Amino acid sequence: MESKEYSWAWVTTDRCLSDGPCELVYAQAVSDGGEIKDTLLYAEENATGELILNFQRGTLGNVVLSPPVPIFCRKGLYAVIGNSTEGIFVQWRELGHGGGG
Repeated sequence: MESKEYSWAWVTTDRCLSDGPCELVYAQAVSDGGEIKDTLLYAEENATGELILNFQRGTLGNVVLSPPVPIFCRKGLYAVIGNSTEGIFVQWRELGHGGGG
């Protein structure tokens, strides 16, 4: 696939990234120097949907999600920024309607 088929965002506040079907390809939570806690990705257009990942780390540093195959998100993709998280770099591919962002 060509890169133009993918969307990406540097997320620093809670945000809907996609409001329709998509595939989560990659995510990296970046620590602000503390321990990353309660930084979440949901397969939904808000924070009430199916939880994909809770980025938590017992030590300082960044946390990477790089699945061998994309994660299907039937109802969208939503990011929540938690404690000690500078931001999340997220890459996904839209599959149908919507666009979030």
